[in-house]
Amino acid sequence: MLCRNGTVALWRAHMDRLRSGCERLRIPVPDETELQEDLGRLASPQDGNGVFRLQVTAGEGGRAYGRPAPCRPNRVSSWRPLPAYPKRYWQEGVRLHLCRLRLGRQPLLAGIKHCNRLEYVLARSEWQDADIPEGLLCDSEGHVIEGVVSNTFAVAGGELLTPQLEECGVAGVMQARVRKIAEHAGLVVRQERFPLETWLEADEVFMTNSLIGIWPVTAIGHKRLSQGPVTRRLRGSLLEYQLGMEDLADGARPREGGS
Repeated sequence: MLCRNGTVALWRAHMDRLRSGCERLRIPVPDETELQEDLGRLASPQDGNGVFRLQVTAGEGGRAYGRPAPCRPNRVSSWRPLPAYPKRYWQEGVRLHLCRLRLGRQPLLAGIKHCNRLEYVLARSEWQDADIPEGLLCDSEGHVIEGVVSNTFAVAGGELLTPQLEECGVAGVMQARVRKIAEHAGLVVRQERFPLETWLEADEVFMTNSLIGIWPVTAIGHKRLSQGPVTRRLRGSLLEYQLGMEDLADGARPREGGS
């Protein structure tokens, strides 16, 4: 979660997703007051910008994947500085590696940001080029799903497209925010299953997550793309959201007494 001077942007959206994921995985939902206290202990307004990370597990279990009864969940909270990405990723765009790995389809886990990231670890191991910060992932049937650490959008025929995530992939908080901004701006947004060719032939492609906001895409593998007006327009609206203090009103701030 993006933390600006002790405030987590999009806190409510992150908490709603956490609650939904816990419910689907049958893990008791953490008390939000305790999470805010964690934030207060780890990040103060004097710490500047950083990343507040929260991980919740079902607790210690028995053999053969058994869970304790009753379930006593554990949580791990941490704060670290923001990643030092070059400014050109936002200004000039990024190149994507076209991943050979295909994501397995599992509707019971689709959309959840769960702790099994092995597919993404394997996908990221496919390339070592420091000038390529992200990869594009498809499912076993060749439909575009997401990036290794981000969601993806394409612009085609005057419409904004983003993949359906009902069988695999992670439903990103920033993906939902960008959709809302686009719809407010009058853009037609379609979330469906799209073949890879749709992205390769698109007018524009960009990637999103809570830390990067929007990165324009200049290439997918060997296919060159151009940064276009829709990406610039949405990025401008998103920057206004991220930087305006009134827009952080739904964020979480450290509770009083935190250090």
